Amino acid sequence: MRFRILFIFIICLGFFSCKKDASEEANTEIIPEDPYVVPSDSIPERTSASALNLDEYQLFIDTTKTSVFYRNLDSVIISEEKKHQNAIFKLVELKKYKDQFLFYEPCDGTINRYYISNEAIDIYGKHENVSFELKDFMIKAGNQVLFRDKRDRSLKLKEVNEVVLQLKYGEDLAPVYVTSVKNIAQFEMLVNNCLDKKVREFDEFQE
Repeated sequence: MRFRILFIFIICLGFFSCKKDASEEANTEIIPEDPYVVPSDSIPERTSASALNLDEYQLFIDTTKTSVFYRNLDSVIISEEKKHQNAIFKLVELKKYKDQFLFYEPCDGTINRYYISNEAIDIYGKHENVSFELKDFMIKAGNQVLFRDKRDRSLKLKEVNEVVLQLKYGEDLAPVYVTSVKNIAQFEMLVNNCLDKKVREFDEFQE
């Protein structure tokens, strides 16, 4: 009788041990990487948009400067310029990647645009369009242009090279690189073509 009880105990112990091992194996199973999340070590390919299947996710540097992405940007700016004919500066945001200035077409939103007149700065961007009133004067100091808004925050434009400026507005926002809307054809565009899938934005840009 004792041997029979011992035998049953050993069988039960083996069963629970196998169940535990299977559970631990399931818990340590490697979950495959989400194909719609941009890996942190992604290296954008330099190519033309026409060489890619744009019905699929693509991260690339568009070298054509005539693709649908450029045409869309041109169309938006042409429409906005009609509303900002008095703007002294009509600017588009740039990013710096591997010491090269280029546009970045994000997965979520659009490339930021800035229209600066003596009266206001209008910003069109990723999530909303905003406008801030400026005092009606402008100071030029060396390679900088200085404004102040109604809340006494400074707006600075500093020359980086012949076609690139650095824009700094207030103390809370990081400076950004910009160029005139007339210079769009001089820059390539890094495109995060995510279609209707939400992916992480490319974040390997230089300050």
